[in-house]
Amino acid sequence: MQRRSFVTTLMGFVGTVVGYFTGRGAPPAQAQGMMGGAMMGGMMSPGNMNGPMRTGMELFERHELIRREVKELPNGVYDVTTSADPATAALIKEHVVDMYARLAQDRPFPYPMSNSVPQMFANPTKYQRKLDILPDGVAVTETSSDPEMVAVIKAHSRELDRFAKEGMPAMMRGMM
Repeated sequence: MQRRSFVTTLMGFVGTVVGYFTGRGAPPAQAQGMMGGAMMGGMMSPGNMNGPMRTGMELFERHELIRREVKELPNGVYDVTTSADPATAALIKEHVVDMYARLAQDRPFPYPMSNSVPQMFANPTKYQRKLDILPDGVAVTETSSDPEMVAVIKAHSRELDRFAKEGMPAMMRGMM
């Protein structure tokens, strides 16, 4: 993508997110352009904004309240993501449950801030997922016998670590 097109798309995304959270209405005109129909329209559709995008954006805002413990396994990861804040813990649970439901139902969506999520949605049968709901969050085990998928699983865990540590700046870097 050309730098100008990327910047225009990025600004449209940021404007859309800000508009959503401030109640200022429809996506800006530039978000309807080159990638508007595919990326912005799909990513910002009501089904996504009422689900994974909404909870994901709220988690970015609350990233300082999130704790992650990761244990790398030879064939994947064991992640525990929690929060002492009950509202944040509820968002963590809601987001992971929704993402796993989408994987099970083959309902991918554009997710430009992550390099690993599209690969996970493209290959949901190549790895196993186990979700344990905790009082203050979730424990997730993701494993695979496919070395390429193990690399994707571990990359996703590292992305989530950056998201929880840095919040929105990590997300914006992921889009670049």
